[in-house]
Amino acid sequence: MQKREKFAPIIRRQTSWRSRSTRGLVLVALWGFIALVVLANIGFSLGWYSDSLVSLYLLFNLKVHGDNQLLVFIGWLIVLTPVYCGWRWYRLSHDKGGRS
Repeated sequence: MQKREKFAPIIRRQTSWRSRSTRGLVLVALWGFIALVVLANIGFSLGWYSDSLVSLYLLFNLKVHGDNQLLVFIGWLIVLTPVYCGWRWYRLSHDKGGRS
């Protein structure tokens, strides 16, 4: 009987502090942008009309009735992201690296 190896993914090298910080700032900026777009869409859906909300719409060049398509797209991303992550985790844990 062979002893089964414990799953331990290989990390090749540590990234530098500067690289991690840059990636973090880019991710925060992207999530901030997404939050503003979602806020603007939800605001118009609920009938919150203000100068700052109209400015956001003009800044992002959004369609007034495009919020339904955006919310459907966000819903699809909420479903597909965990499915993809689960699939990748399965491949990494069972294929010893995931590369075929």
